Order: sequence, then C-alpha cells, then structure tokens
Amino acid sequence: MQKIGRKIYHMSGGLIMVAAYAALGRTSGLAFLGGLFLVATAIDVARLKTPAFNEFMYAHFSRFIRESEKDRLTGTPWYVLGVLLAAALYDLPVAAYAVAFLACGDVAATTVGERWGTIKISGVKSLQGTLAFIVVASLVGMAISMAWYPVSPAVFLTGALVAAIVEILPLGLDDNLTVPVVSGVVMEAMIASGF
Repeated sequence: MQKIGRKIYHMSGGLIMVAAYAALGRTSGLAFLGGLFLVATAIDVARLKTPAFNEFMYAHFSRFIRESEKDRLTGTPWYVLGVLLAAALYDLPVAAYAVAFLACGDVAATTVGERWGTIKISGVKSLQGTLAFIVVASLVGMAISMAWYPVSPAVFLTGALVAAIVEILPLGLDDNLTVPVVSGVVMEAMIASGF
C-alpha cells in the first residue's frame, strides 16, 4: 500500500481540524483554520520558490508528498481551505459530516483503488475506489448521526454519494476543496427543506 503516512495524515488531519473547530467555537475556530491555511500555503509557496527548501522538504517528508506535487502545491493548502470553507459556510454538524466524508472516504477510495482498482472510470479513479468511498463515508455518516448529531439517513447517505461523485469528477479544482464544499451545500439544502 503506497504512501501509508499520507493516508494517516489525510484522515487524521481533517478529523482533528473539525474537532478543534468544534472545541474552539465559531469565531476562534475560524481564526484557527484561517491561520492554519495561511501557514500551510506559505510553507508550500516557500518550498516552490526555494529549490534547496523544496529538496529538503521532499527528502524528509516524501511519505506525505506525491511525486507529482514536487513542483506544484501539495494537497495540504487545498485540504485546509476545504475544511475552512465548510466551517465558514455551513452549520457545525453539516461541516463535520462533509469533512469526515473527505477525511475517511477519500482514504478508503485511494486504498481500495490502488489495490483492486481495475475498472477505471475517471483518469486513475476506479469504480472499486468510488464504491469504497461511498461505503466508508456512509458508515462514518451513520456513526456521526448515531453518536452526536442525528439527521435523516437520506441526508448523510446523499451527502456521502455526492462527495464520492465530486471526488471523481474532473472539475479542474482540487477534490480536497470541492468534496466538503459541494457535499456540504447539498446536505445543508436537504436539512433546510425538511429532510
């Protein structure tokens, strides 16, 4: 299994950020996420502007950086921005669902896709990986609904499905940004409509 460190970082990072946001409250939580976004972006830009720093980062953090990211922004600034926008745009429960779908579903999709992804449906994305995303995101949604903030199963199941579809669409934007924002807006609209 490739890049196990990146997968752990991806999954735990999103869950920790949304938990910190919940613990800090809206104002302090948004300030924290905004600061984190600025720091992550500044580090990535500095890495790209300074070849020696880029070589250092790649040499010491290669388990977190894809080969294709060596000469462009990594997924981290987009990931933090996705969490920040979900927190800023949606009520906390919806933001938590949306970020958890990204954190857990995306890791499931990558893990299953790398190992068993024989049916390609969008670039390197596979049917098997997408189904894993849907299953894991749905289970995470059910866990959140049972343990913390109950919503209609239609809400979290639709959110999980939308998140998985957005993850495979070639939208031209990083899916770390689009998955929580788009799945969040769908769930927020469903709840507002009485689902």
